[in-house]
Amino acid sequence: MSRFISLALLTLALLAASCKNHIESKARVDPGWKKIPDRWIRNAIGFNYGKPDTSLISAFAQLIKPDTLDNPHAEHVDPDYGPVFNAIFVDLDGDQNNELVCLQGWDVTEPYLCVFEQKGGNWYLIYKEEVSTFYSSPTLVVANNYSKNKTFYLDRVYDHGSGVYIGGYSFYKLVDDHVYKCLDIINDAHLYGWSPSLNQAVTSSFEFSDYSDEVSVSYNYSFFPGMMEKSDCPLCASDSIPYIKGEGGVIYTYNQKEHKYTLNIPAYANGAEDLTDDKISCFADMGNDSLFIAAFRRQIDTTLKIGAPKQRLILRQYLSLVDRNRTANHKK
Repeated sequence: MSRFISLALLTLALLAASCKNHIESKARVDPGWKKIPDRWIRNAIGFNYGKPDTSLISAFAQLIKPDTLDNPHAEHVDPDYGPVFNAIFVDLDGDQNNELVCLQGWDVTEPYLCVFEQKGGNWYLIYKEEVSTFYSSPTLVVANNYSKNKTFYLDRVYDHGSGVYIGGYSFYKLVDDHVYKCLDIINDAHLYGWSPSLNQAVTSSFEFSDYSDEVSVSYNYSFFPGMMEKSDCPLCASDSIPYIKGEGGVIYTYNQKEHKYTLNIPAYANGAEDLTDDKISCFADMGNDSLFIAAFRRQIDTTLKIGAPKQRLILRQYLSLVDRNRTANHKK
């Protein structure tokens, strides 16, 4: 009899635990998530990359209605505007369960970043973002950074045109069933010829730390005038004689409370040529005279003292031009 009672109590305890787990798993499902059939997930994991196939994209577009997958080049027949599907099946948050993260869309220049997670035996679309890649093939990478929450990132294009380009990387983490965009860095930002006074060329590279959840970024930058001689073409730029030219590195440390990689500049890095938050902001805000002069003021003053004669001359001319324009705009 006592054995029967013990078995009954054990059964009730297991049932209670099962119900509790079921309730908790239900509670963790965000109402904004989109439920995705297991069959679609299986097909995505087993996708045949050896032959063109848009069936997964078509099925996904139906599943997310009334949401949609935009096709900005629907009328084009050029194969360079073709569809894209590329998926990674990996544990992003260290819970020993794999998530599915992919780039997919009707147009390789405007794919969507999608993240799928399994909860309570069901799969859900928990994140979707349209990403502009211009004419480049999209790149999606999962980094083996020093954290159970693996950082994944992709390259994107913010602006482009003749003589104008801004591209960079966006970094993401999956933490507690939520995808956070935790860092954006500029990879290539150049303005060449469009500004008569302030053009630029900025590039960067980055790497993850081996012993902490940090990203170190190295920047190379140059700011230079537009046409200098009457014989120059209207969209010329004089990058051989820059106002300011330099390089520097910074570290972004992951902040668990803010779910962001935050800029970490040590107190000793306070020289005129050391990078600051304002300088880095200037890289993406191209042609902004006020921001450039304010951010690089100490470096400008140093160049006016020890720069080459031609460099000092064009820098003084530039500052005088900006000052005159400010005065004229203020009088208006």
